[in-house]
Amino acid sequence: VRVTLNIVELLIGIAGIATALAGFTGVVVAFGSRSQGSWHPGDRLRLVFLLEASLTAAGFSLLGLLVFSIAGDGPLTWRLMSALWAVFTGVSLWLSHRKIQSNLHEHEDIDKLANQLTTTLFISIVLLQLANIVLWQQSPAFLAAVTLNLTGAAMQFARLIRSAFRE
Repeated sequence: VRVTLNIVELLIGIAGIATALAGFTGVVVAFGSRSQGSWHPGDRLRLVFLLEASLTAAGFSLLGLLVFSIAGDGPLTWRLMSALWAVFTGVSLWLSHRKIQSNLHEHEDIDKLANQLTTTLFISIVLLQLANIVLWQQSPAFLAAVTLNLTGAAMQFARLIRSAFRE
C-alpha cells in the first residue's frame, strides 16, 4: 500500500510544481523588458514551450491519477499512460521542430545546441515509454516522462528570467 501512496504523492507533487511554474510565468512577463511590450527574439517561443511543458506535466500527472484511481497500479495503467504520453510528445516534438525552423530567420538568439539536446532527451524518453509499453509496464518510466516535462519547463523558466533582465 505504501508504494501506491508514493505514486499518488509523486503525481500530485509534479502537477503542483508544474502548475506553479506556469503561474510564475506571469511574474517574469511583468518584470523586465516585457512589461513595456518589447519581447526579445526567441522569448515568445520560450514562453510557449514553458507553458506547454508545464501544462503537459500537470495534465499527464492528473490524467495518471485518474487512470490509476480507476484501473489501479497494474500494467494496463502504465502501458496506457506511457502510450498516451509518447504519442502526445511525438506530435509535440514534430510541431515544435516546425515552429523553430519557421522562426530561425527571425530569432537569431535561439540556442540550437540546447534545442538539439532537449530533442534528444525527449526522443530518448519516448523510446523509454515504448519499452515500458512492451517490457516493464511499470510506473517509473512514466514518472520519468512527466519529470522530464517538468525539467523542461524549469529550464525555459530560467531562460526567460535571464533574458527578461538583459539590456
